[in-house]
Amino acid sequence: MILNYLYIFFVVFGIVVIIFLILGLPRKKNLRKPSIEGIDDPDVAKAFEKMTNFIPFKILRRRILSELKKYSFTGKLVDLGCGSGNLIVLISKNYPNLDLIGVDISSEVLDLAKKRALENNVNEKIEFKIGSAENLVLPDNSVDIIISSLSLHHWKDPSIVLKEAFRVLKQNGTLLIFDFRRDARKFFYGLLKFATKVVVPKALKNIKEPIGSLEAGYTPTEIKELISKSPFNNEEIEFYIAWMFIKMIK
Repeated sequence: MILNYLYIFFVVFGIVVIIFLILGLPRKKNLRKPSIEGIDDPDVAKAFEKMTNFIPFKILRRRILSELKKYSFTGKLVDLGCGSGNLIVLISKNYPNLDLIGVDISSEVLDLAKKRALENNVNEKIEFKIGSAENLVLPDNSVDIIISSLSLHHWKDPSIVLKEAFRVLKQNGTLLIFDFRRDARKFFYGLLKFATKVVVPKALKNIKEPIGSLEAGYTPTEIKELISKSPFNNEEIEFYIAWMFIKMIK
């Protein structure tokens, strides 16, 4: 009986210590460093694809999916910066009535996305388009939902992207953005640096990923200023330890 109580005590103590480390350490205060991603390199594309199968990324996709379930979406959804298709394939299985379009600037990762859709028997449900977020090859007022996951920090000019998203969204259409926040807790920076040394493929280490993406992220203050200068005037922002959800309605 005593051993059981000791076990429970140490488990609870361990959880408290972890929470203290995560929440107690100060946030980083560093200037933004634009990402050099370089995903058109085949080795980099394959390395990113390998990374997407790691548990944290799987948890992230489920988290985004749970966020989507808060809304009654119908019509056409665009995954802006769809990468190798993990998220949009998952959405296609949970929202079979949505018309789906995956957009990415890299032909290398789009080939991987098409392959993933084919392997999951949803290739006929998803249209993939190559293109940049700053110049969407989509008609005005044609889309009901735009989602973007871990792409905001790569956009050369986010203000242009927000204008483009506003243009292609229908009235009352929704833009959902998930991304890192640069002022994450120092604990998270340390955890990411450790993971980079231990599990990150060499091709990503060469371009300073994934730590480079975190350093290229925006702070809450910067995001609020960016949105204030956009055509959107109806937004909700949720800030977390190292990431944020942004919802904007046209």
